[in-house]
Amino acid sequence: MSLNLELHSHDLLLYPILQNIDEGILITDTSLNIIFCNENAGKILGLNPNQILDQNVDCLKPHLTFDNILKGQHRIVKDIKLINEDEVNVTRGLLEIRPKCYAAYAILRTIDSFKEYQLNSLLQTPYEGIAVFDKNAHLLYSNEVCRGLFPSNSSSELNQKMGALIPWTNLQQAIDRGKTFSTEVLLPDEQALRLIFLPIMRHNRSLGVIVKSSPVKLSRVNEWEQLLGQYQQGTARYCINNIVGNNQLICEQKALAAKAARSVSTVLITGESGTGKEIFAHAIHNMSPRRKGPFVKVNCAAVPETLLESELFGYNEGAFTGALKEGKPGKFELANHGTIFLDEIADMSLSMQAKLLRVLQEREVERIGSLSSTKVNIRVIAATNQNLAELVSENKFREDLFYRLNVIVLNLLPLRQRVDDIPLLSHHLLHRLNQELGTRVEKISPEVVQHFCSYDWPGNIRELENIIERAVNFCEGNTITVKDIPDNIIQRKNHYSFTTGSHSSLGNILGKHEKELIEEVLKNCGGNKSKAAKTLNIHRSVLYRKLHKYNIKL
Repeated sequence: MSLNLELHSHDLLLYPILQNIDEGILITDTSLNIIFCNENAGKILGLNPNQILDQNVDCLKPHLTFDNILKGQHRIVKDIKLINEDEVNVTRGLLEIRPKCYAAYAILRTIDSFKEYQLNSLLQTPYEGIAVFDKNAHLLYSNEVCRGLFPSNSSSELNQKMGALIPWTNLQQAIDRGKTFSTEVLLPDEQALRLIFLPIMRHNRSLGVIVKSSPVKLSRVNEWEQLLGQYQQGTARYCINNIVGNNQLICEQKALAAKAARSVSTVLITGESGTGKEIFAHAIHNMSPRRKGPFVKVNCAAVPETLLESELFGYNEGAFTGALKEGKPGKFELANHGTIFLDEIADMSLSMQAKLLRVLQEREVERIGSLSSTKVNIRVIAATNQNLAELVSENKFREDLFYRLNVIVLNLLPLRQRVDDIPLLSHHLLHRLNQELGTRVEKISPEVVQHFCSYDWPGNIRELENIIERAVNFCEGNTITVKDIPDNIIQRKNHYSFTTGSHSSLGNILGKHEKELIEEVLKNCGGNKSKAAKTLNIHRSVLYRKLHKYNIKL
């Protein structure tokens, strides 16, 4: 059929049909200007369809890259794109108006992640019983194997039998904590059953839980599958909203993380211990097109050198004494089509660095004891609290691996350089700890917050969290006061006194702290006032006024 696509969209004979179907439809003319966009496409794209008519398709975000399709003469291309935090199935194709003259079209269909995850799970091995519960622990679905393990005449009877065997507390734990775990129970016929609880996560929010059950005797046969299940929860644990702070430089790092998520390049996150490197890694994965794939974490400092190779690359049957009969996949295989996070990468030995470099270059892994390699499609995020450039100069880190990792770099500030974020972080951590511990401590006194702002925090946010958790446990009322925090937080070099008197007014205390902070930042910036002003998130003219006010000389 030939369509005159040079006409306005309302002249199309198919206009009423295209406007009322469930999918989003977008059509261009031969110059790739948009001539039709139905209401559903507008909703998915977050745009008013009438406002983008006659505009070039490149105005859309994310780009649909029709020019690549035209150049390659691909008649139809299907993929998944992240549009306004939703995954969308996008089908793009060409319409031949006349010989070698093409217009283009796109069909957009949103993905219901809960149903898709549920469907994928239900299609797994028929040797396992599978039950799906919603976020309120109500049974939604049970497969044939599951019904065979719990014979019943109705769904209500099945629910009762399963409820008697599967503790409600286990279901609630999987839903609330969002973590995979397993347990074993005994059926009435004394058959041992292994239960695996797999939370269904979306945007760091639990939608329900899948319970997989299998006889214990099959657990070794299914070990790899169960291990994979630990990582394939649809998303990493944290998202960008979990990164709290309004400091200018931390906001810049969050924006950089969002940009990094759109690519497949390796990311290196640097910063002192406790600055949130792992949370950034989770967030990058959760914002990326790979977010439905596995997120696998390896702490290179926590695994002994003798075990790290098998942990990363896996091994085949008989590779060494004590090896499992069926072998074991490594973390790179488990991370296939997802993200692997290599924490504390600077602690990896030079020999392991060489093997890691090969994986990054060739995108393939070789198990210990194997004669062949396995291709892997992974995104690598690495983190360290050390200066890799210095380690390279000291021959403690491979230069070629450093340049392979040093593609997109995020540098996270220590908490002492984010003093303006401490009040916000403190109250955020208090709220979260109340939820986790079941406590009801509502406030942190201003006096305590001031002490927090005056402390150096060598352990950064992790230390702040530990101090607040300690205070929550010691607090006798609904407000954390000075008596609930350790002496070392109060008794620092300045020994601020909070007794009454003109010399201990809040203004004097804040001024003294502000002067010290400016002096410290200037020192860290090598006396560069422009850089210091940027670090302090103030205008340079404001910095000059404060230098004069506090008689700070360089």
